[in-house]
Amino acid sequence: MTLEFNDPVITDASVWRKRAEAVLKGADFDTVLTSTTADGLRIQPLYGKAKSNRPLIGRLAGSPWAIMGRMDDPDSIRANTQALIDLENGATGLVLVFENAVGSYGFGLPANANAVAEALKGIYLDAGIDLSLDCGPRGRDAAHAFADASKMLGFPANAIKVRFGLNPVGLGARDGEFPADSHKMGINIGASVNDLIAQGFSGPFVVADGRIIHNSGGSEAQELGFVLASAVFYFRALEAVGISLEDAQSMIEFRLSSDTDQFLSIAKHRALRRLWASIETQCGLHAKPILLTSETAYRTMARRDPHVNLLRAGMACFAAAIGGADAITVLPFTTALGLPDPFARRLARNTQLVLLEEAHLAKVSDPAAGAGVYEALTDGLVAEGWKQFQMIESEGGIVASISSGALQNRIAISRHAADQALAEKKSIMIGVTAFLNKDEKPVSILAPFPPNASNYDSAFIPLKSYRISETFDRAQDQEGSVQ
Repeated sequence: MTLEFNDPVITDASVWRKRAEAVLKGADFDTVLTSTTADGLRIQPLYGKAKSNRPLIGRLAGSPWAIMGRMDDPDSIRANTQALIDLENGATGLVLVFENAVGSYGFGLPANANAVAEALKGIYLDAGIDLSLDCGPRGRDAAHAFADASKMLGFPANAIKVRFGLNPVGLGARDGEFPADSHKMGINIGASVNDLIAQGFSGPFVVADGRIIHNSGGSEAQELGFVLASAVFYFRALEAVGISLEDAQSMIEFRLSSDTDQFLSIAKHRALRRLWASIETQCGLHAKPILLTSETAYRTMARRDPHVNLLRAGMACFAAAIGGADAITVLPFTTALGLPDPFARRLARNTQLVLLEEAHLAKVSDPAAGAGVYEALTDGLVAEGWKQFQMIESEGGIVASISSGALQNRIAISRHAADQALAEKKSIMIGVTAFLNKDEKPVSILAPFPPNASNYDSAFIPLKSYRISETFDRAQDQEGSVQ
């Protein structure tokens, strides 16, 4: 059937619904054609143009996002070689992933100046490269290692564009133990930031990192609530050591995960900008565009049929770009198997290059503005994310909420619901629960995962990273061993 532009099925939603119900032949409209997110938001089958189409202020139209290459190889010489290849072939930034960082996924650079200097040898740190540190639990060690390495290499601090990524709240939540009480943590973070400022660095210095929540199975609104609460904690800590809130605005980096749910990932990135702008306004500040970075989701990486991870990462990168991320890191498709080799890293880099230079995704500022589905989901996540933030604050703030286990309990419910939906095939994962590749060929990696560190007692429930395909990986491994 051909539809003309004046056909009422296009211009009248009630007419469209009647025709849709006729096609359904008695099946329930809402059951078949609507869905509900983990946060209870309903996704309709059809949306009209949103009433407001004002774009969010973030990455400017025509300004590319930073294409980040990962430096996570413990061998600093090999890490240096890969970094130079990345920069020579389209990457515009580097993430120095240190041991036991949130994004280390089994590997990472040692946090000492000599190793960092070796890894950065031959790289012009003062050439406008976007640098980011993904720190381990002792973030100050990583920060000092980078600062000392840059001196050893002859680059002044005020000429380097670096985000230090200090994040004791997030790393403590992941590991099940904070380095100190809330008050002492605030003093320590403030002292670290003032030290780096005294050396000539301009930041951002701290990061409100939502990956901890996403990697452990949390929902979009839970991730937003955690990021807001973490940023508020750092805001207060910086103010307490004499840094004005106006200056502190530019000292916080915001980081999210982006996954294969295009609609929700785009809306989540847009919602965070609106939410933090609201907090800035309520603090009596003029709202400024935040520095928003994104990483493709670790929890959606599969060990089986890993080439499908290329599609998952491509969709996640697309969503982060449309959502307005200022810098994007794409995980190589073999991340779930071990240390990725140069080929896997090349594909991760080229995924971004294709979307940036061939699909021109950065040409329009906030391209989702005015689109009914994106505006509706953004509005919904703003409301639900604010509820999660208020809940955390009512529990005494982010440190108290985590220490009591309240936040972890809510995340466990979300994770269980998602795992159950996958187990019952209400949702599917290509190559894992559907369309399994029986002729799967091995892929190349540089090194297998090192043995897991010994378990240690934690003060509260840790928010450990997991992949949603792990249960199915183990079942297929056992099936293979039986055969």
